[in-house]
Amino acid sequence: MNTFKVIETKTVYKSEKVQVNRETISVPNGNTVEWDVMVYPNFYVAVTIKDKHVLLTKEWRQGPHGYLTQFTKARATHKTEKENIGEIARELKEEMGVEGGQYEKIITFAQGERLTGFCSVYFVTDFTISETKRDENEIQEVIELPIKNLYQELSTHHIVMPETLLIAKLLEERF
Repeated sequence: MNTFKVIETKTVYKSEKVQVNRETISVPNGNTVEWDVMVYPNFYVAVTIKDKHVLLTKEWRQGPHGYLTQFTKARATHKTEKENIGEIARELKEEMGVEGGQYEKIITFAQGERLTGFCSVYFVTDFTISETKRDENEIQEVIELPIKNLYQELSTHHIVMPETLLIAKLLEERF
């Protein structure tokens, strides 16, 4: 089978958090196309589970211009899994006061067809909760929802991202 080959990559936009590249690609039928791709880092998502409930945050987000219900997420900018788990642990402490815990990797998936980076999901159990350490502009509400019927609750009553619904299904299957 013929393959796709990236011939050239040009950055067409770059800011502190966003980069868009235009790639010239040779496609298997012999044609050449130009496609844009958003350069996005890898992320780790922490799903905090306690007594058949999960903790999520509800926070105003720019994309939907509304309050997004989500699991805690951190950029995976370090070289090792251990260092990236340390980063998501820092986020959990900051946003929800979650400390310690056991981390179990559940799934890794691509973030999109025109979006680079992967997302790794970890179930976190056996943690303690203390004070949060949010920045002054991180205005969040921590919510606790039962795992039973979580998908229905999130898809009916909350603004969520697709990964949140995938995680809800994985939780319902497991617990």
